Amino acid sequence: MKIRAFLALVSALLLSACVNKPEPEPFKIEKQKLHTKQADDGTHLFAFIVTVEKQARVKLDTAKKISRSDFKRFVNEEHIEDSSSLKLALEDRAVVLLKGALQEQAYCSNGYSIDEVYWKERQVQLRGKCND
Repeated sequence: MKIRAFLALVSALLLSACVNKPEPEPFKIEKQKLHTKQADDGTHLFAFIVTVEKQARVKLDTAKKISRSDFKRFVNEEHIEDSSSLKLALEDRAVVLLKGALQEQAYCSNGYSIDEVYWKERQVQLRGKCND
């Protein structure tokens, strides 16, 4: 009886540890840079650029028989350059990073708006203006 209770408790602990483990980000941020300037009309503008690290591509050795697991990994591999969902995830992450960068530099203290988003391979650029 005590062994069953102990096993149930251990199982519950292991299960909760698996549930609470956060998903790893599918990309790593290589660098981020905030550029600021004032327009001729006095508006405070910004451009925030976030670049992710380049991912190595899975290579298949076609000289030998390909295992099922290697083929599955090759087929399911996603890269920021090719994946709309990863681009959206990076864009969401860039918005969070932008907020922190603006606070750190005490820029746009009355809020801001993002007016344009540009993509270039492993990079997203958010452009906008402060609510002055």
